[in-house]
Amino acid sequence: GIVTSLNLFATRFDQVMKFIEKRQNASKYVVIDTPGQIEVFTWSASGTIITEALASSFPSVVVYVMDTSRSTNPVTFMSNMLYACSILYKTKLPFIVVMNKTDIIDHSFALEWMQDFETFQDALNQETSYASNLTRSMSLVLDEFYSSLKVVGVSAVLGTGLEEFFVQLSKAVEEYEREYRPEYQRLRKSLVSVSSCLNPHGASRGHFCVALRFLSFVFL
Repeated sequence: GIVTSLNLFATRFDQVMKFIEKRQNASKYVVIDTPGQIEVFTWSASGTIITEALASSFPSVVVYVMDTSRSTNPVTFMSNMLYACSILYKTKLPFIVVMNKTDIIDHSFALEWMQDFETFQDALNQETSYASNLTRSMSLVLDEFYSSLKVVGVSAVLGTGLEEFFVQLSKAVEEYEREYRPEYQRLRKSLVSVSSCLNPHGASRGHFCVALRFLSFVFL
C-alpha cells in the first residue's frame, strides 16, 4: 500500500512543485515529511524522482530524525548510523542528524561514541550477541562518515536545540549552493541538450523537474 501510494504521489508531484514555487516568496522553509519505512522512500524509484525534482529546483537538505532515548544501546545506535549513512550516500545532498527527545536523555553519550572509538568499543564490550560483533567490525568504517556529519540534539517538547539546528541548517544550505547546485545545473543543461536532440521542435524545461532526487525531512 505504501509503495502504491508513493508511486501515485510521484505522478502528481509536479503539482507540489508548482505549489512550492508559489509559496517560496512568502515562506522561508518548506518541510516535507516522508513517513513510513525508510527503505521504501530512499530506495524506490518514486522516492528518487521526488528527491531529485526538489533538489534540482530548490536548496534541499535531508534531516534524519532519530530517537535518542531508544539509541542508548550501542547496537541500536550503530543501526541508526548505518541508516543515516545509506541515506546520505543515496540522496547525495547536505545532511543533518537530529537527535530528538533530549529532554529524556542528553545526546552527549552519542556524540562521545562518534568522536571516541575506544569509548564506543567499551560500550560494545557489554554486549555479547552476534550483532555486537558485527557492529564492532563496522564501527571503524563509519569514522570518516562521522567526521563530516552535522549533528544536533533537540527536544521537540521543550524546544531546546532548535536555535543550533537552524544554524546548522543555514550551513547546509550554503553547502548546497556551493557544492550541489552547480552539479544539478550541469545535469539540467545536459538533459535539456539531449531532449532538444530527440525533439527538435523544443522540449519543455518543466518536464525535467517532474522527471527528476530523500527522508525523515527535506528542508527547502
